Parts: sequence; C-alpha cells; structure tokens
Amino acid sequence: MRNFLCILFSTFIIAQSFGQSNDEKTINKDSIEVKGKDIIKDNNTWAIGGGFSNFMMHGDLRSISVADDSNYWNFGGYIYVDKMFNPILGLELKATYTKMSGGVQSFSNGYSLMYVPNNVISDADFRFEGRSYGAELNLIVSFTNMFKREATKWHAAGYFGVGYHQYDSALYKTDPTGATPDELLVDFGYNRDRNSVNEASSIFLSAQLGVKRKISRRLDLEFRTGMYFNNEDHLDAAISDKQTWESFFVTSLGVVFKLGKKKEYIIWAAEEAPGAQFKIVDTDNDGVMDQLDVEPNTPKGAMVYGNGQAVDTDGDGLPDYKDKCPLEFGPLSNEGCPLNIDTDGDGVMDAKDLCPNTPGLVENRGCPKQEAVTPINITQQIGLLATTIYFDTDRDVIKLISYNTIDQIIGLMKQVPNVRFVIEGHTDSRNSDRYNLYLSQRRAESVRKYMIKGGIDNERLEPKGYGESRPKFSNANEGGMQLNRRVEIKPIDAIGPVETVE
Repeated sequence: MRNFLCILFSTFIIAQSFGQSNDEKTINKDSIEVKGKDIIKDNNTWAIGGGFSNFMMHGDLRSISVADDSNYWNFGGYIYVDKMFNPILGLELKATYTKMSGGVQSFSNGYSLMYVPNNVISDADFRFEGRSYGAELNLIVSFTNMFKREATKWHAAGYFGVGYHQYDSALYKTDPTGATPDELLVDFGYNRDRNSVNEASSIFLSAQLGVKRKISRRLDLEFRTGMYFNNEDHLDAAISDKQTWESFFVTSLGVVFKLGKKKEYIIWAAEEAPGAQFKIVDTDNDGVMDQLDVEPNTPKGAMVYGNGQAVDTDGDGLPDYKDKCPLEFGPLSNEGCPLNIDTDGDGVMDAKDLCPNTPGLVENRGCPKQEAVTPINITQQIGLLATTIYFDTDRDVIKLISYNTIDQIIGLMKQVPNVRFVIEGHTDSRNSDRYNLYLSQRRAESVRKYMIKGGIDNERLEPKGYGESRPKFSNANEGGMQLNRRVEIKPIDAIGPVETVE
C-alpha cells in the first residue's frame, strides 16, 4: 500500500509539470506570434463508463479447464469515473459486482484443504459459488500517447491499482450422478476463525490493459482485460497450505461517455503537426495577413504596400485614404494639400509657380513671357523645383516622389554647363542646433551624390547645411515647419562665395 501511495503522489507531480509545460508553450517573435494550445484547458478530462464483465478464478479452484471438463462463466457488471490530468496520466475510481464459481483442478497425490471434512480433495466432485462487490482505484497510463499524441480512432492504456472487495464464497461437494443435492462443506461468509459474521473481505492489486475505439465525440467502446492478486486465500472458499494469496482474471466490455463542453476528450487530442496552430488571419482584408501587417486595421478599399502599410503616393506622411490631395505634397495640418500661398500675386500658387517672386502668366506657369530661354531663367526654375525635394522624417533619405524633380533639375543644369551651384540644406527648429546643422548637411550631400550619378560634374556642386539658422516661415506651427524643411539650389556665381555657418 505504501508503494501505491508513492505512485499516486508521483502521478500528481507529473500531471502538474505537464500542465505547466503546456502553459509555457509560447513562441514569441517580432512579426509573428503563435501560441500553443493549453491541452488541459482546451479539452475535456472527465468520463464515466460501464459495462459487463467476466470473472475467471485461478486459485485452489479455477473457472476454466477444471477436472470435470466444465467451464464456469461468471458474469457481472461495473461502473467507473475517470479523471485525466493530461493525455498520458489519469485516475479511475471503479465499482464492481460479479458472480463467482469454479471447480477442482487436476491434482496429484491429493490436495489438503482447511475446514473441509477429511481435509483432502482427491476427485473432481467439488465446486464453489459466490458473489463479490467492491471498489478499486487505478492509475491510468496511456501507452498510445506516451511518446507521441497520435490517437484518433484507437487508444491503448494500462491500469494499475489497488482495491477492496467483500464476498461470500461457499464450497460444495457434488454428486456426479445428480441423485443427491450438493453438500455445503464450508461458507466463508460465515467464517468463525476470521470473525466475519456475514462476509469475508480482502484487498487486491491489479494490472489491466484496455483498448478503446472512438465511436463519436461523446462515446467510446472499451475492451479491457486484467490480472488481479487477492491478498487472502479464501476467495474460492478453499484454503490450503500451498499459498497465502490467489489470483483471478477479469475481462470486460463496455461503453465510455465523455463529459464536458469542449470539442474533444483529452486522450483523443492528437498532437497537431508543426505549424498547424498557425492560422492565416487578415482582419482588414487587404491581402496581407495580420502577423505580417504593420497596419492590420486599414479601412476597406485602402491601397497598401506589401507590408500592409497604407500607400502614401505623394510621400507627405498622410496615407492616400486620408489625403485630400494624394498626388500633391502638403503638410498634415492642411490635410495633405499644398498651402495656398501666392507670393507674387499672379494667380499661380507658389507650389506650381516657376517664378514665385516675379508676377507672370498663368499659361507660362507663373513666369513672365520670355522671348528665349536664358541662364537666369533656368537657374530660377532650378531654384523653384528644389523647393519640392523632400526627405524621410529625421533622415537624409530622399523620398521617392522627389527623384523625378531632381531629374528635372539635372536636365536644366546640363543646359547651363558653365554654372556652378550650391545645394543648401535647411531644417525646422525641432531638435538641437548642432543636430539640425548635421542633418541639413547630410541631406545636401544626398542630393549632390544623386546629381553626380545623373551626369553633373562634382566640381559644379557644393553642398552646404545651414540647419535651422535661415527659416523662411514661422516655426510656431506645423505648416511653417514643413516649409522650413527644404533644399535650395542657387548658382554660386550669382550669390558670391558660399558663406560658412559655425
């Protein structure tokens, strides 16, 4: 009994460890998160069962292969309740009732029995009858799930337990001719030497093998057979000096009803293949699954990039589905549209005016009518185009939308090959003076490098960062700061030597 209690205690420890390992089964990563299932919480763990059993005695007397060539079939019934701690281990409480009977084995040289007249059985004219009822507690060990959870239709398990039963067994002398009634020799329901008034009793140990066939979500069919070791020597109403305990076999067939509201009983919770728990979910139906979508809640119909981020065509920081002017760069404060400023009052807004400081004609894009293209006019156009060169926030990376503008500037510069230019970088007042000066210099360098790749001689280009020292608009509002984050390109011959800003 002490060893059995140790086994039960170990069962609870293993069950608790199994539960903890399932709770911690989580894969964390930056872009994808997949959590393993909690086997215990996600499946049913209780079941009840019942059915019919067959009892076979194997002691001083036995139920099959007896000396009179008879077989004694002893039927009974059982019910039980199971509690599984995980797919491998569980406990079972089982109640049983059965009839018992058997006959004499083939003995040699006689067989001495206690409490029997003449003390010797030497022929086949003896039998025993009785009935037994009791309860047993079994440790359930799933063989199928022990190394890999793969049970879907068939499941094998071992049952190892201890039990207690009470019984009334009687030994009879029979008349082979049937002429006289059977003679009662001893009844261990009334054993004066064991001080049992009505019944005898004993504890027993058992080892059983059970096989289940899944019928439905709720029902299983179970076949079980097992060997039992009785701690007394009078279960068959015969006590000899040959042994102090006896054995018997029980085979049963029944049904199992699985309790609980979850989808599956835990022993049938087959282990999923790697990645099976991963489901593709696309909440916003933009074609990018949530695990890889940086913006998983974009509105229906919004165009997105490959990472799920909403498209921002003009690169002004406002996605197209929010931008009232998706094809024109504009500050967030103006809902993505350019500020409506017309410095020279010629009816052409500065954003589209090639000569923003000189009144001109609408059809000539804000410039006065010219008889011929002059270097001065070209440098003015370069200066205007430079105001629409934009960078990623707080970086020196040129926005994609600005490359077309720079290509136009390169084309104009090639028309005046003798003119040198200074590329000025300017910032708003956010961040420190030193940082802004460094950032503006890097931005001017980025423009210069791209122009050199476009075919402009590096000797014609001089980058210079001024940081926040030369604002053209107020830094008190978002619109002014947006306009102060700019690049200016001026001909050096027209402005003299480039100033040095410390």
